[in-house]
Amino acid sequence: MFAVAALLSSFAVPQLIKLSIVVTLIVSSYAFCVALPLGATVGHRGLSSERPMVAKVVYLGNVVGAVASLAAGFILVYASFVSL
Repeated sequence: MFAVAALLSSFAVPQLIKLSIVVTLIVSSYAFCVALPLGATVGHRGLSSERPMVAKVVYLGNVVGAVASLAAGFILVYASFVSL
């Protein structure tokens, strides 16, 4: 996130693209900030969405974090390509 923050102002893309990069990175960070400590606390790694409910929450946090991070990466590559 810090590396992207340093480069974000140099991209020649509309503000909506920049905002989407920021939002997806923030969502990813918060999802991992909830899922990873919760998983360590309750003893579930969050690799499957089986019972109990806490394992499902850890799994959901990991999935949301990974998908948002992947989306941010794709948008960042697009913004880099457009700015060439």
